[in-house]
Amino acid sequence: MPVEVKGLRETRRALAKFAPDLKKEVDKDARDRLKVMVSAARGFAPTSLPRNLHGWTITTKSEILKNISNLGSRKFPLYQAGEVKSGIKYDTGFSRANSRGFRSLYELRNNSAAGSIYEWAGRINPTGLPWEGPTAAPGNRKVSHSLNPKAGAWFIDEIDKQDNQRQIKGKKEGRLIFRAVEADNGRFIRSIIDGMKRVEGITQGRLDAIKAFGGDIK
Repeated sequence: MPVEVKGLRETRRALAKFAPDLKKEVDKDARDRLKVMVSAARGFAPTSLPRNLHGWTITTKSEILKNISNLGSRKFPLYQAGEVKSGIKYDTGFSRANSRGFRSLYELRNNSAAGSIYEWAGRINPTGLPWEGPTAAPGNRKVSHSLNPKAGAWFIDEIDKQDNQRQIKGKKEGRLIFRAVEADNGRFIRSIIDGMKRVEGITQGRLDAIKAFGGDIK
């Protein structure tokens, strides 16, 4: 759910040079709004899963420790509510350009593997990954390795029985971060745009004052 705001990068560079105090103010406003969405997304992550999915979740301390020790070898990460919730975070600062040349400045992230599975399951294919079964190449994550050809569809259906939040504005989106962004209802974007307009005006006033007193701007 990327949102493009043209001129943001250039404006922030100008603020960093001519009005660093205002740049900090804009960044603080953004972080405050991001924190609200992170809190909302964490609240959407279930503490417990449907009974039929209990094999995917871990709750006891011994299960948690076992989960950590098996992270390197396990093919399918188990759901641990605390790990999923703490893995939902925000990032600031320009990221590396993606394949289409876009870079993000403010980003919400779902860092846990199980959290990403819960977030995205069924978004692209409502029946799950294409099934190849045990004969599939061990490292191929684009197909289902399950013995059950219908395991993907069943897994998605069981999640949706508890929390069918993928239907957002007619599109099948995510259940945690996407839902939090939708619940924000554009307030983050509006606060960024309004804040940039406000500080641009203040910054321009400062630059005009420097020129009025014979100063030089480079």
